[in-house]
Amino acid sequence: MNEAAKAAVAGKTNPFTNGCAFAPWRDPSAKPYLRLIEIEKKFGDVTAVDRISLDIYAREFFALLGPSGCGKTTLLRMLAGFEAPTSGRIELDGVDIAKIPPYERPVNMMFQSYALFPHMSVERNIAFGLQQEGMPKAQIAERVEEMLGLTKLTKLAKRRPDQLSGGQRQRVALARALAKRPKLLLLDEPLGALDKKLREETQFELVNIQEKLGLTFVIVTHDQEEAMTVSTRLAVMDEGTIAQVGTPQEVYEAPRSRYVAEFIGDVNIFDGTLEGLTPEGARILCPDAPVPIIATRLPAGAPPSDAIGVAIRPEKLVIERLDAPNPPATNRLEGNVEDIAYLGDMSIYRVRLASGQIVKAARTNRARTTTEVITWEDQVRLSWDPSAVVILGE
Repeated sequence: MNEAAKAAVAGKTNPFTNGCAFAPWRDPSAKPYLRLIEIEKKFGDVTAVDRISLDIYAREFFALLGPSGCGKTTLLRMLAGFEAPTSGRIELDGVDIAKIPPYERPVNMMFQSYALFPHMSVERNIAFGLQQEGMPKAQIAERVEEMLGLTKLTKLAKRRPDQLSGGQRQRVALARALAKRPKLLLLDEPLGALDKKLREETQFELVNIQEKLGLTFVIVTHDQEEAMTVSTRLAVMDEGTIAQVGTPQEVYEAPRSRYVAEFIGDVNIFDGTLEGLTPEGARILCPDAPVPIIATRLPAGAPPSDAIGVAIRPEKLVIERLDAPNPPATNRLEGNVEDIAYLGDMSIYRVRLASGQIVKAARTNRARTTTEVITWEDQVRLSWDPSAVVILGE
């Protein structure tokens, strides 16, 4: 993960809770602001969204994350009113909006293409929706000025879209979507057209704007780092269903299935057999490991002799030369370095085990040096703490 994603998994705070952790989903008495109840969408014989139920709370920045074709955009279009559910309910602030046309919903959508009017200036683009609603001119001018300030576009108010950079056009589209003060703002891959550095900067701008306004955002993206950076919670989707819902930290550190573990970040997965329990934790036998794997986190009800998957993130692994002293008695792998990727802040090592499996290990480059302690073809040992092991339920 990049630094933005690492900061995101530390958890979100919200200014409306005086800096305390913002987690209404943990409060049994909290009422969901947006509810999807058994939502299904079929296109002929194809089920794009398969009876999804989901609760989203006021002031959340919620992300729908998944690969192309998983149903996330169809779900967003149903929230906007551009598609009608085949069955199910969509409740916003206690009102069923499933049959309300899009132009009557208190919902706005920011498209990936931005859809700006090329012949209009920035301020006229922002004002367009307010004029269509018949808002008095004085109020329109006040609202436009507010949006220009919020999105840092005041000095660009008179320019046309073709005179702006991609990041500036993105902010114009956001300002226009926010100007009508919707109860719910939907964002469809809003940063996909930006380069990597600008995209990362804009992610934090989006979070700051959302927190200042106190609105509820739902974003669709296939970019896992983007979802983890901006969201309070995210839903990982797979073939029209939701595989897991949780905070970025929960989904990354405790994936519930192989699909989620592999989709979110890099991961090493091994097949093994749960031999039994010891005072140190679950004891797992794995053909790829010369010694047993010990895990402190065990899924409830998992019986001995079960075939299981074992997941370990690359950054949890410690890599050292094979001749280093004091090898651990458990949680150890041995192999040869096949590839090294130097990324500046860290190096990624691809280690081939005797079984032929490739294992990734990440090491932070804390020291400023141009020489590698571990290099290609070196024999190395990989080890890890028992708490780093995730036993996959599916």
